[in-house]
Amino acid sequence: MTSVGGGGRIGGSSINKVERDYIVNGQKCLHYSYIALIFGTLSKTLTNAGQSPCIGVIIPSIQTDLNLTLSKITGLYLVATTTSAGCLPFCGSIIKRLGIRVFVATVSICLAGFCFFIAEVENEIGLLFCFFGLRFFGQGNLFNISIVYINNWWCESRGTAMGIAGALVSAFLLGLTPIIMMNLIKSSGWRGCYRYLGAAEIAGAAVAFAIWREGPEKYGVLPDGKWEDDGKNKGVMKHKNSNLNIQQPTDPDRPPPKLTDRTFLTYILSDLLIALTGTAFYFNLQQIFSDSPSISPSIITLIYPIMAFIGIAGRIISGRLIDIYSHRTVFLSALISNAVALFLIPSMNMSTVFIAAPLMGYGMSASGNIRGTVHASYYGRANLPRLQSVASSATVLGSALGPFPFGVCRDFTGRFDAAMFVGGAASLVAAWAVFKWGGKPGAGKGGEGTYELVNFDGGGDDDGVDVDADDENTI
Repeated sequence: MTSVGGGGRIGGSSINKVERDYIVNGQKCLHYSYIALIFGTLSKTLTNAGQSPCIGVIIPSIQTDLNLTLSKITGLYLVATTTSAGCLPFCGSIIKRLGIRVFVATVSICLAGFCFFIAEVENEIGLLFCFFGLRFFGQGNLFNISIVYINNWWCESRGTAMGIAGALVSAFLLGLTPIIMMNLIKSSGWRGCYRYLGAAEIAGAAVAFAIWREGPEKYGVLPDGKWEDDGKNKGVMKHKNSNLNIQQPTDPDRPPPKLTDRTFLTYILSDLLIALTGTAFYFNLQQIFSDSPSISPSIITLIYPIMAFIGIAGRIISGRLIDIYSHRTVFLSALISNAVALFLIPSMNMSTVFIAAPLMGYGMSASGNIRGTVHASYYGRANLPRLQSVASSATVLGSALGPFPFGVCRDFTGRFDAAMFVGGAASLVAAWAVFKWGGKPGAGKGGEGTYELVNFDGGGDDDGVDVDADDENTI
């Protein structure tokens, strides 16, 4: 870590040492916010070992190798995923205690261990244990801590940053990784494939531990890639009318908002609904199309690249819209898009299929950006580890449960129509709830607050209050 000795003052107190990763010999280099975006995105892509699109690639090989039925494998996967969702809320306090660098390295090494373990598994009990570990450490904790890391370094442009990260991760997980895995399976078998993934996780742990840093206030710098224009060593973040050199406006000792907070529940339950219906749609996509006689089978091959493009574009566009407008506005558009798509699916034809599928893709991608940014923006980054863990558990639970009610509906009625209509109606109810309760909480309940810049040489601060290392707020 590059350290630059500082002789500047804040309110009459000298700063003995200001750590700035991106100052070399007094010259500006790449702002650390961009480094955080790059390596946070990299860690999100390394969750691939625990993500459904990648695990799905090895399912046929597992079925043959272990002589298990598909229903048994999917049942084990459901149990493992729901158990993982139930454990995630307890990880927020661990993040706070260890810090993001130690936590990301620990989680990555644990994920690597389960990659090596599944490569040796011989029975269904071991498979259940491996599914749990891959989902808990990959889809759950490694993804969560990557979100927290990016949120720490992006505030005003948080939606745009998360949209870019989400777009790249979607392209990697849905496009590139399955192809790489299929080639590895051909050359080394499915067990060898996961050994390679385990090695990648170990490398990722080392890189993250070396590169990751806590929030910008710890180093006396600004988030969002901001520099001062006058050439002076400015950049200390100080909350107005506060004696603390902090970015988090609320008292760091104040407990986080209750998990029964109406706004918080509105967002996580609405996101659970989109995860449930979206997963059901993808899970049953080919069956949905085969149930629609007016749609040519050749259209199915066109839908996948269209959905992939919409997922990437939707991430970028919705991320920017969050910064321009609000989380509530963007989430309303996602829920309404989801509702319209679900209402259109039972009567899809060659025209409406190109409306319904993109609307479903946009709803899911916009919801992904919302879940990754809203809790930091509404309740502050100091509370993010706990809240993001709870929110992610709801998303994981929705994705795990989604295919089941839709499958039951088709088994009993022969079609998905009733489930689609119920899902669409529920999406409209969720949109009403977001409209009513989805606004940003008022003062004293979180948010980013208002900040002023304080010069290292003491200018810009009239309080004359000493600030020392003990006053720093750690995330």
